[in-house]
This record gives sequence, C-alpha cells and structure tokens, in this order.
Amino acid sequence: MIENFTTTQIVTIVLIVAYLIWEIAVRKWSKSQPSTSGAVIRVDLLLIYPVLLIMIIISLYKYFK
Repeated sequence: MIENFTTTQIVTIVLIVAYLIWEIAVRKWSKSQPSTSGAVIRVDLLLIYPVLLIMIIISLYKYFK
C-alpha cells in the first residue's frame, strides 16, 4: 500500500508524526515550568498548524485525484 503514496503524502505523514512527538515534548516541558511563570503562549503553533493544514489538503487532493 505504501508504494502507492506520492512523495507529498509521505512527507505529510512524517510531518504529522513529527508534530505529535513535538506536542508530547512541549506538554512535558510545559508541566515542568513553575506555576509562577504565567501562561505558556504557543507561538510555534502559528507556524505548525498552517503547514500541516496545507500539506494535508494537498495530500488529500492528490489521493482523490
């Protein structure tokens, strides 16, 4: 089945797995911060979410094309 995937779809899968690993690491880091430091603002998501969304849309388009 994997031989039917395009390069874009494989890259999308790798990006999603990398995001999941990143999210787990950031959550662990966030819990280790002292409560007096205030709220953790996730600016990284301003880059991650649009890239993932674009790659998922392109991959779905290529899959159904």
